[in-house]
Order: sequence, then structure tokens, then C-alpha cells
Amino acid sequence: MKKGYRTILTVCMLLIAYTAVGQQPDKDMDSFPSTEEALSQIGSAAARSPKQPADTAALTSPAQRKGFIRRIIDYYSRSNIDRTFEKKIDWSIAPGPNYSSDVGFGIGFLVAGLYRIDRTDSVTAPSNISVYGNFTTEKFVLLRFSGDNIFNHNKQRLSYAGAFVYFPGAFYGVGYNAGAEGYAQELTTTMGIFRISYCTALAGRFYIGVSGGIDYTGAKYKDTGMVAYMNDIKADAEAGKPVPGGRMGELYTLWQQGRYDPAKQDPFSNYITESGDNPDAFNTSLGLFAQYDTRDVTFNASKGIFIKAEAKWYPEWLGNTRRSFGRFTLTFDFYQKLWKGAIFAYDLYADFTAGTPSWHMYAKMGGMERMRGYYEGRYRDNDLIQAQVELRQKIYNRHGITAWAGAGNVFPDMDKFKWSHTLPTYGIGYRWEFKNRVNVRLDYGFGKGVSAFYFGINEAF
Repeated sequence: MKKGYRTILTVCMLLIAYTAVGQQPDKDMDSFPSTEEALSQIGSAAARSPKQPADTAALTSPAQRKGFIRRIIDYYSRSNIDRTFEKKIDWSIAPGPNYSSDVGFGIGFLVAGLYRIDRTDSVTAPSNISVYGNFTTEKFVLLRFSGDNIFNHNKQRLSYAGAFVYFPGAFYGVGYNAGAEGYAQELTTTMGIFRISYCTALAGRFYIGVSGGIDYTGAKYKDTGMVAYMNDIKADAEAGKPVPGGRMGELYTLWQQGRYDPAKQDPFSNYITESGDNPDAFNTSLGLFAQYDTRDVTFNASKGIFIKAEAKWYPEWLGNTRRSFGRFTLTFDFYQKLWKGAIFAYDLYADFTAGTPSWHMYAKMGGMERMRGYYEGRYRDNDLIQAQVELRQKIYNRHGITAWAGAGNVFPDMDKFKWSHTLPTYGIGYRWEFKNRVNVRLDYGFGKGVSAFYFGINEAF
């Protein structure tokens, strides 16, 4: 864990070094000069006497090529300048180390682009596209892309996201008790995901839209054989043979005392056997949604409200591995400026399932956006409700910090909701403005007996 903290400090110091040289303070949008002020400044500049000619020797001398480190510093010192009115697409790239207790140490990279479909529109926020990759010591591989196209003066939006993930993961079972007990079966999982949605404004900031999605998850797993081991030891003991020592002997003793259940050692095998589900699951969805959005920037809001209600249907005739099922999700986000450089953010998210989904389509707690600190999917069930509050504070130029706290709960049905199963989350993070209003984030989240480090782009919500 100490190595993880040293990694975080190292990357923070590098980012500070990148931006400390040649960095001009950011200006708030409200501080831009008026048209009259700008014209006055232009006129005063034109009235100044011209500069005296420079030394001719200096004019004819060749320019010195900047060193590699200096070019890197200059690149990142200018990367947050809005150039979407000059370029078709304003690209930037950044690498970053990361660590998680689940996937180990890794190297990530981020490519982000901002662009304006209509470069004569200075009111609408720019569209965006990003590509993120991560490779870790535990053979975790992630490639993810996403984008938002905003056009017709923010009356239409087209959003998309996709990912390929390969990782040695774990399955704890379905339900709160399965996650709390901590019996996990190792899986080698391959996932492919694609989402797309389109919405149009009906009145003001109220939108309706349609969505679609494709999900594939394949899992390879190996049974531990603990039930057979315990029964073999029991048969040998009844035949007069000694109970083996070591860990197996301890487990056998606990089993005889009723304190250990070897059948729970393989939760994924048990689930597949009991449910008849397929480890290689394919799911497609069609959806309808309505949303109200007053955020100033969709990917990094400083003020406004976002409300979205979406219903998705996974029909069997569309190629779903399991029988038909449905999902309903509700998102409520609120953003408010406080004092200088401070933003208060609130997020409420609910996910409800009708029917029996594929094993990887249950509502899952944890991940990079909500309930940070928990392994995504350790706690999963038909339904989920979670909320979080976050304080985001800009501290100097392009650098900022954040702190959050929240709670979440998974349950099979509303009538089986238990307050005692509510889990906490809290943590701190560092922010660096990679591009104009696009943040690189480093978060360290804590939960009940767990923790994790995250490296990503934009805010968690």
C-alpha cells in the first residue's frame, strides 16, 4: 500500500511541475472583457509607438531547439486553452500510473478531444470524445471510449460509449449476504460493451430520447473442489486415519463445528448450477428515456440539475441469453457553486430489475463513479439505491482537490430492503485540468473493510 501512496505523490508532483512553468492564471467566464473594453484595448495598442528594430544578428541567428522535457512542460501548460474555435478537434494526451487492491499497479493513458459542430455557436458547450486505456500487473486490460455530440444549439444530443475489458475477477454471489460473507470464486472475464443514445429537446431543457445497448460477458472459472476434499477427509477420519494438519485441517475442524461451509467456496459454480445461466452471456437492449438538464457543461458541471429516468427492455427475441427482463434507472444530480473555486455536487442513483437477468446484468455496487472503494460487483442484486455528496475545490491554477461521502444498498425487492445492509463510502481525490473543463482525476476511496485507487477522466458524476 505504501508503494501506492508513493505513486500518487509522484504523479501529483509531476503534474504540478508541468503546470507551474509558464502557466497563466485561469480566468472565470464572468471576468471576460466587454466588447467596448476589448475595442478600447485594441485602439490603445495601435496608438503605441512601434518597437525599435532588433539586432540584425539576433534576427539571422537560428532558433535553438527546445529540449524534450521543456517541450513536455510547454505542451501541458497550454493544454487547457480552449482552441475549439480554431481547430476541427482539439486533441490532448496524458499518461498516468494507478493502483488498485483488485488489479494491482498499472499504467493508463488518456486521449481527449473537444470540438464544436457549429463553430459560430459560442454559447453551447463543446462536444467531446475520449479514449482511455489501462494495463496492470494483474493482467487487467481496459480500453474504453465515449463521446457526446451536442448540436443544433443544444437541442439534440448523440451520446455513445464502449469498452473492452479483460481481467482476472471474482464472483461473490447475488445479494448482500453473499458480498458480506466474502466467499469469492476467481473468474477470468472478457467483456465487450457498447451503448448509444439520442435525445431531442421538447421544451427548454426537457429532452426525450431512445437508447440501445449490446453486452457480452464470457467467464472462465475453476472449481475449488472443497466439498469433495472435506468429504474425503471425513471418510478417512471415520476409517481411523489422522486428520491432516495445516489449512485443510483447520477448515475441516471448522466445518465439523458448523463454522465453515465448503459449498459456498464456489459461488459462481453454485449460481450457474442453480440458475441454469450461461457463463458466456449475450444481452441486447432497447430503451426510452426522459431527462431534464440545466448543467452548464455536461461532462464537468459547476451548476445546474440533471434528472434522467430510463426504462430498458432486454427481450429474448433480440438475442438475449436469458429470458426477457427489464430495468429501470433513475439519476438525480445537483451542482451548486459555493465560495470561490468550490462546487457542491450531489448524486442519487437507483437501479431496479424486473425478472431474472444474466449473472453480469444485476445491479452492481462499486466502480469508478459510484461507491468508490468497493470492487464492482461484490455486492449485486436485483435492486440498488445509492447516494453521494462531493465537495470540489480548486486550489491553484489547474489543480484541485475533492472529498466525498456516500452510502448504498442492494436488495432483491423493495419489501426486503434493510437499513442494516447500507454500506458507506468516503474518500479524497486530486484534480488536474487536463483540457478546458476536462479533469484528470486521481481518487482513493474507502468502504467497509475495502479500499481502491482510481485514475480516470472527468468527474465521477
